[in-house]
Amino acid sequence: MSARKTVRSSEEVEALVKLVIWDLDDTLWRGTLAEGDDVELFERRAQVIRALNRHGVVSSICSKNSFEGARAKLTDLGLWDEFVFPKIAFEPKPQAIAGLLADMQLRAADTLFIDDNPINLHEAKFVLPELNVLDITAPGSDEALEAILADQPASRNRLAEYRQLEQRKQDRLAVGPLSDEEFLHSCEIRACPVAMMANLDFIDRIVELVNRSNQLNYTQSRIDADVLRNEITSGYLNYYCWSIFVEDKYGDHGLVGFVMIDRNTCQFRHFVFSCRVMHMGIENFALRVVGKFFPEKVVPAAWRQRFGWSEAQWVTERSYEDPETRQSLFAGQGLGITAKPQLRIMCACQSGGLAHYSKARAEIDFDIWPRLFDLKRFADETVDDADLPPFLAYGAGTDYKDEAWPELAHLLDGELYQTCLQRMCERIQKRGINLLVLLPPENLPGHQYGPEGLTRERTIRYNALWRDAVQQYPCVTTLDIQEICGPEAMVDVNHHRPAALETVARWVDIWYSHVKSMDAAAA
Repeated sequence: MSARKTVRSSEEVEALVKLVIWDLDDTLWRGTLAEGDDVELFERRAQVIRALNRHGVVSSICSKNSFEGARAKLTDLGLWDEFVFPKIAFEPKPQAIAGLLADMQLRAADTLFIDDNPINLHEAKFVLPELNVLDITAPGSDEALEAILADQPASRNRLAEYRQLEQRKQDRLAVGPLSDEEFLHSCEIRACPVAMMANLDFIDRIVELVNRSNQLNYTQSRIDADVLRNEITSGYLNYYCWSIFVEDKYGDHGLVGFVMIDRNTCQFRHFVFSCRVMHMGIENFALRVVGKFFPEKVVPAAWRQRFGWSEAQWVTERSYEDPETRQSLFAGQGLGITAKPQLRIMCACQSGGLAHYSKARAEIDFDIWPRLFDLKRFADETVDDADLPPFLAYGAGTDYKDEAWPELAHLLDGELYQTCLQRMCERIQKRGINLLVLLPPENLPGHQYGPEGLTRERTIRYNALWRDAVQQYPCVTTLDIQEICGPEAMVDVNHHRPAALETVARWVDIWYSHVKSMDAAAA
């Protein structure tokens, strides 16, 4: 059977091939190692193995050989470190492959087994009917392998991730009588949920996870990057979402889960996890996160049968609010975002979208719940503003509603708001901080202002206070949203549709570039 027919079509290759299992004798090299042959490497195939790793497709070994002898030879050839979970022993290959797949938590349908012996291929296929097999002696087999490689999209190398899984498996066997739960507690598993628009930084990885996952894709969903970006940026209207990052004592597993819920129907749109975290309780952890916002959410019984009802108390939560945690996530995803931001965007739930569309993203920190800037902090003259970088973009409308002033809202129609505004301006001017204030529109239909005291009248009054501040404090600039975005671009007075987020981000960039150049010239 040819490799092309085995994987059926080029469109299915990405979904099917996550693992390639190689025989050694007369497959990876010419000759039989156990018979003392001076084996000769098929260099063309070695190059394919290295290239597959670079494209996120890992390789393993299933060979009837001496483990130590095969490892020594592969080490001499510079290939040992290109493989994970090698099964090198004198045992039946179908059983060895089944055990290998169980250890790696992968499906036979996602695997290609390569051998020179048709009996081995037929036996493996008989035991594992979904397994894809390739007779390496068939004409055109090397060309077929290279075609499979060519069809793989660019991806990250997953060797380190599978080595972590390999070490965890070995440790589990070594500890003996511990229960699974006791062992999981010993693994020091920590998970960080990243909510809503903060996930725009991780779009590519989320799309890859959703589109490659099969075993733990409970919703059997697939996604397009542009569609997902639009759904996340319009989340206030339709969706809540979280990505899940995981690390344990074995290392950093990265972004391994994604959950999205339709807020109108309370149905899961995505509930997807990497097979590398199977049986670690990450699904249960994700449901704990979801339950904070959707306490009545009903999880399908079929899902529960797969991952159980446990609360997964062995999984502790890391907060995305913590700067070191955020920087660790950025570094793990290869994002060059500085640990010392120059610009902070303080627009509550809109902050992540504005940061995402900014050309200065690498220099930006932004608010995300529960770490949100509020003007109320200046009601106390001892306020600590040490976390403010030299440039700020502030959505003033987030503090126009009573909700932002717990226990003080009854004072807002007096002088409280103006007092806090002036104190803020005085503090940032003293520190040499530049502030861009995004003023919410005053021309929206009445229903787009809403409850909590955020009326059109209050918006007009407070906007005027900020315009007056520009005359008194040179460090303050205002941007009227209604001058760059029409009413149709707004969900409500404080929430932008995706196109409006892009527009506002462009204007923030213009201001940021201008004031930076002015400061540089003055210096």
